[in-house]
Amino acid sequence: MKTAIALLLLVVFCAQAQGAGKSIVFYRIGESGEQAWTLLREYFEAKGYSVAVIQGDTAIEKHVDRINRINRSSGGSVFLAMELVPDEKSHVMVAESDARMGEGRFLAIDEIPARFARESDRLASAVAAPFAARVKHLPLYPLLGVNLPGIAVKLEFDQGETLNMIAKVYKGVERYFSERTK
Repeated sequence: MKTAIALLLLVVFCAQAQGAGKSIVFYRIGESGEQAWTLLREYFEAKGYSVAVIQGDTAIEKHVDRINRINRSSGGSVFLAMELVPDEKSHVMVAESDARMGEGRFLAIDEIPARFARESDRLASAVAAPFAARVKHLPLYPLLGVNLPGIAVKLEFDQGETLNMIAKVYKGVERYFSERTK
């Protein structure tokens, strides 16, 4: 009996400790860059992040279903819709939603990202900084319905620059979390 109680307490403690860490949801746009996606996940996990990679979808019903599952779970502190594209030249685009807050008690699905506009702006600025890139404000389909601070990032990279580009994304995300905890 004591062993069962001790085991139950250990499970509860571990679940709380894991939830207290930094977590990130990567919403994968496109099918390219398989090796880069593997490297991205491993890099963030090695740095102590809880990582979920969700394959994006262009069908609105499937997209909304996936986003609702993300919103219901406590599986994310931030949301990064990312497209990783192997290319001859390295280039980055960082964007945040231009969603506007609606009036009234209920929000339309395209107004939900506006709830996190301030945090999303901080996240976008932090991720863009290591690349010396400007943040764009766009209507972003991948952020439709997302109930977390979220941005979109498109990385075009030379195969030899993959790790360097991922390290810069990490540096920006880490900066966002460190500023958030101050």
